[in-house]
Amino acid sequence: MAYKINTKKCLKCGLCATECPEKAIAVDDRVTEKDGLVRYTTRIDAKKCTDCGTCVSFEWWCPNKAIMKG
Repeated sequence: MAYKINTKKCLKCGLCATECPEKAIAVDDRVTEKDGLVRYTTRIDAKKCTDCGTCVSFEWWCPNKAIMKG
């Protein structure tokens, strides 16, 4: 069972999308706010996710721990 992103906890920082070794985390939307902050809406593609666990293995990967087992 693939991992998924809890959208209520997600900070939309985009860190997860840059580091997935399987490229299973995709950016669906990118919004630049008035103050210059860029926010990303991401999702995990279950077909590409290999359940390697890398996305939950490192504390820095998801600062708000929004990625969980689906």
